[in-house]
Amino acid sequence: MSKSTLAIFILLLTLSMPLVTAQAITIAPPEPRPTALSTDIVRNWTIRIVLVNYNQLVIDPNILVMGLPVEINYMSDPSITHRYQYDVTFANASYVESLKSVILAHSTTGDTLGTRLNESALEYQKAHLDEPQRIFYPRAGREIDAYAVEDWLLEHPAVESPDLGYTFYLFNFSEFDSADHSFEHWYNYHPVDPDTGNTQDWFRLEWDNELNQHVKFEYAGFGGRKGNIYVLDASADQWYFRWARIWWGESPYTDQPEYCTMDLEDKLTSVNMSTSEGIDAFNQYLHRYMYDPISYLLAPSQHSPTKYVSSGLLRALVFAMDVNDGISVDSLRWVTNAERQKEHLQELLPFIDWKVQVDFLDIEQESDWKTLFWNHASLDSNNKTIVDGQNMFIAIYNQMRPNYVDTTSENINVFGVVFIKKNMEMHVYGRTYTGLGGNGQTVIWKSWERYYRPDGVTPKDGISSVQLHESMHAIGMAHTWEHSHYAGDFSYGPMGYFAFHNGTATYDQDFVQSTFLDQMQSKVIASYLDALTQLKPNPREETLYAKSMVLANINLAITHYNHMNWIECYNALGIAQTWIERMIYSDSDTTPPTIDAWGITDSNNATYLDVWAQVSGGLSAIDNVTVHVLIDNASELVYLCSRHYTNWTATVPVPEYNDHLLVWIEAWDMGMNHAKSDAITISLSTTSSNPPLMPLPMPYIIIGGIAFLCVVLILVYRKQHAV
Repeated sequence: MSKSTLAIFILLLTLSMPLVTAQAITIAPPEPRPTALSTDIVRNWTIRIVLVNYNQLVIDPNILVMGLPVEINYMSDPSITHRYQYDVTFANASYVESLKSVILAHSTTGDTLGTRLNESALEYQKAHLDEPQRIFYPRAGREIDAYAVEDWLLEHPAVESPDLGYTFYLFNFSEFDSADHSFEHWYNYHPVDPDTGNTQDWFRLEWDNELNQHVKFEYAGFGGRKGNIYVLDASADQWYFRWARIWWGESPYTDQPEYCTMDLEDKLTSVNMSTSEGIDAFNQYLHRYMYDPISYLLAPSQHSPTKYVSSGLLRALVFAMDVNDGISVDSLRWVTNAERQKEHLQELLPFIDWKVQVDFLDIEQESDWKTLFWNHASLDSNNKTIVDGQNMFIAIYNQMRPNYVDTTSENINVFGVVFIKKNMEMHVYGRTYTGLGGNGQTVIWKSWERYYRPDGVTPKDGISSVQLHESMHAIGMAHTWEHSHYAGDFSYGPMGYFAFHNGTATYDQDFVQSTFLDQMQSKVIASYLDALTQLKPNPREETLYAKSMVLANINLAITHYNHMNWIECYNALGIAQTWIERMIYSDSDTTPPTIDAWGITDSNNATYLDVWAQVSGGLSAIDNVTVHVLIDNASELVYLCSRHYTNWTATVPVPEYNDHLLVWIEAWDMGMNHAKSDAITISLSTTSSNPPLMPLPMPYIIIGGIAFLCVVLILVYRKQHAV
């Protein structure tokens, strides 16, 4: 048997034997969570790894998970720790066949569907930055719709999804590819520019030119669009790793992972799979490939937890710099808008009040800004504007930012500036970039030509995705890649250097919201423990009830957190904090509130009653006021009033009744003290003809009295000054 035949035989033997049944292997179970309340937060996450179309005999789960994150300490005050457990499972044969059918039904083959990278041209341009090269060429293969595969996996999970955590699918579909790599497969994750709706077919600043048109974004992994899954196909083709390895690395690239230059088939033919050393090397290859999306997306340590605050502001200025050359301010308003930016930020962190203001300005009318810009920019010999990005960023931060946002505020205040100018480049760190972000500021320099198709008229690419990227930097989010770690960029999120998407990834949202809630839970528990030390001996029954409600809602919040129900967790913690306040007030305030006046302004209406009340409290504020309606002495309905300054009002629908309605008011203060008014009877006879007289609301009495007094004074004045 020849060496080539033997290699093919080993390849088929290794990759084409999925097991008939699945077997789960659990690695490094976490310590149990302490039952006692603590301001130190520890969360236990689970990541379930499912191998699809692999032979279990050549997989070592211990090598696969060795070195993956098991504990990340995000904060020390309060202490926030996330722990990670890994389960390794093998999909069975029938599942693999079903998935394969979905892939074949949602894929297209062709000679020019993909993109191939010319590494020699890339190396040349890196050494000669002023000599643009064509580095992207068409390639043949099978393009698979990642949306369809993702949706199917969410509807047909291979294993039960963890309550708190993710399912990580590791694919092998090398059977779709040719041995000589002339035909490969990959996934299309449909990157779309949010401002134009255009499918993205351009790649980064250096390659966004006429030499590199119609770039196809080949994904070897995907996830984050919806649901808590990630998919990595180690056998899939991609050009991004090869590009990143060369563009960001230095020859001879000894620190680059093998997955940059070897797909699964290449790795298999490079080792002897009949030896333990070869099997170990193969598993180490898979481990390093998996490490990047797990460590930069699912268990990220590169981000900083978002500040625990109550509000956020994005104040952005977009400067048109060529108005005198015919590029009007209005012609650029499509590049972004406040509504889209706010939608993305609310999606990322929905617990706080976001305000977004985007102003479009002519820099010729803003002398301070024009001076600052040209203090840090110049024209080269080709009349191209070259921007010193780092120093301009610092100048804006020190000189301009305090004029637009409160730099002393504890809340999130992001100041964003966008310069749009023809024939412009921003230089920083020895390279050209589009934007910088950090410390609550973003600045984007993007040449006017890059916003449009080659005709200079058709909009191509706005700045919403770049602004979101930089804004997320400003609030603590880091990239999903680092040098020699690139696979995390194969996701839906905006923090990579691969393609952009219209919004934030589920992983981004999970990190920001979970770490916000970690801090919130710690503060609520601290508030509760502090309140306990202030309670008098032998507390009231009301105080004990409030205490039980605090604990019930904290436990409910923990349950919601452990099911990744972030909004519900936030609500439960907010309710717990309110019960803490009731517990404190009830310990010192035993005086019930007073219902000073109340009434029904329209009892003759057949469909609703407008009920109002004026209520005053003792030591503690009024907590709530309710309207109670008793129907024929049988059924009682309760309606919560809304507060308007000193008035409490409710619009109550009139229920069907045979004899009469009893209507009364009840009030509670924060000390859990209660007051109840007398009842008003509404009978069929009074509502049909002569409704009972109701007292007027106090504001009406005051206003009427003032009006009457004014009339009297006017009459007296006229009488005294009559001719």
